[in-house]
Amino acid sequence: MRSHRPRFALVALLAGVTACSSSNTTRPDAPDSGVDLPVDEEPEVPERTSCTGLTVGPGTYDWTVEHDGRTRQYRVHVPPGYDATRPTAAVLAFHGYGSNALEMEGLTRLSTLADAEGFLAVYPVGLSASEINGRGSDGTTRGWNASACCGPAWIARVNDVGFVDTLLADLDTRVCVDTRRTFATGFSNGGFFSYRLACERASRFAAIAPVAGMDGTEPCNPSRPVPVLHIHGTADSTIRYQGGSNLGPFGAAYPSAEESVRRFAERNDCTGPTVETYQQGDSTCTAATGCVPETATASLCTVQGGLHAWPGFAGYNNGTPNLDATREAWKFFQARPRP
Repeated sequence: MRSHRPRFALVALLAGVTACSSSNTTRPDAPDSGVDLPVDEEPEVPERTSCTGLTVGPGTYDWTVEHDGRTRQYRVHVPPGYDATRPTAAVLAFHGYGSNALEMEGLTRLSTLADAEGFLAVYPVGLSASEINGRGSDGTTRGWNASACCGPAWIARVNDVGFVDTLLADLDTRVCVDTRRTFATGFSNGGFFSYRLACERASRFAAIAPVAGMDGTEPCNPSRPVPVLHIHGTADSTIRYQGGSNLGPFGAAYPSAEESVRRFAERNDCTGPTVETYQQGDSTCTAATGCVPETATASLCTVQGGLHAWPGFAGYNNGTPNLDATREAWKFFQARPRP
């Protein structure tokens, strides 16, 4: 894994744009104030009870698919003990701006946990500015069109939701994915994108766990209640815990962590009290209750003084040792298959 310089997210980008940001955060080419063009219709996803004819075994694979005239990439880690006839849970982990699948794998250590817990770890790869413009590839501007964030993919209105549909269709021909236990997590720009998938692909994603990324999708009308576990540091100056409009021309204003979770609590009809579910050192998690169904909780894990980091990984921005975002996300997912 390469050195953990600030390429997992927007650090280098925002250093140049924060000073020139303003209240006008619309896309340069967007007279509709940044509202995306319609994406493909949400597909129906039948329950899968078994698989036949699949031959891929345990290991790590780098695969490609064709989407919108471009070759798109994704990495898959298949754990030891995987049975090609039995539907297996899958976690899609979306990297931050300027990062890639390999760095996301190292940051989250999701493949290591997948080996222990027996799920598929999937790392999609966003497009760079060069790829969007048909000029080859560069590794510094990869990202996702996540409605409010960020960079070239957002500006060009890349149909990343459609890419995920294509990825999942391809993945289903290679490994035995449990369609009721497919989950999404992501860091920063990837966290924003996991929220977008909850809004637009609730038929496939059972639950999401964004880290340092907000709910920037408007409008958001999930086809079913989607449980959310949001993890964020209060001292994050890149994607601010309190919300902000610091993305300049590379994104739009975004809500706070608390508001992002509150929106899903409201969408999931959570009418019960907010309860504390975790507390250790600088890290506290709370959950809205009384949701419909009860498992459709909207939860927020707050790291007091936490930076723009992946909690549990101390090698990048001093990620706190008091909360392991990867393990907490998996625990959350395990209890929340799609109905």
